[in-house]
Amino acid sequence: MRAGLAFLVLIGAVTVPRAAAQAPALTVIVQSGVARVQTTGLLADGKFVGLLRSGFPLRLHYRLELWRSRSGWFDQYISEAPWDAVARHDPLADDFVLIRTGGRVTRYGTPEDLERALDLPYRVNLKVKGSGNFYFLCRLDVTTLNDTDLEELTRWLKGDVTPAVSGGDLGGALARGAQRLLVRIAGLPRLTLEARSETFNVQGGTN
Repeated sequence: MRAGLAFLVLIGAVTVPRAAAQAPALTVIVQSGVARVQTTGLLADGKFVGLLRSGFPLRLHYRLELWRSRSGWFDQYISEAPWDAVARHDPLADDFVLIRTGGRVTRYGTPEDLERALDLPYRVNLKVKGSGNFYFLCRLDVTTLNDTDLEELTRWLKGDVTPAVSGGDLGGALARGAQRLLVRIAGLPRLTLEARSETFNVQGGTN
């Protein structure tokens, strides 16, 4: 019965639109050869906020790539930097928790406060070696987690590579499998954003 009610709540959270919501966007700005990655409007339409309040945390997985532009050739991949953040709702405190790579945890009292935190530009210092024309490519995947996914990812963010669940808890494993299936059946939203920076020139050495 509880699973059925959760399913109905999720459907409601996904299908209720907000008319003038800002479209989510991802931008990459280069300042002195250093990338600044910024997202805007991720929570503006209320869709992900509804999922958070329904007990489904969100994972934000970023991947920034550095490329060398080559005229007449395929562009050359140089290096990349991935990082993650997890947002969840704490029903007891009625606030929102944001966990970033490295284990830093911050709490926000309202969805608007959480969104402002997610909107802050993130500086990524990918070293540019050599000379030529370069640019950055960034991809952001926003996905919905279940409880086990959240626990395992939280451990990883804090530097613990041990799986969160081990041993022979068959009943728990079946329950988690059912929860994963419910997530897929519900058609919970996913979001992928991509952005490319302007091309910038580096003359010799390491920037």
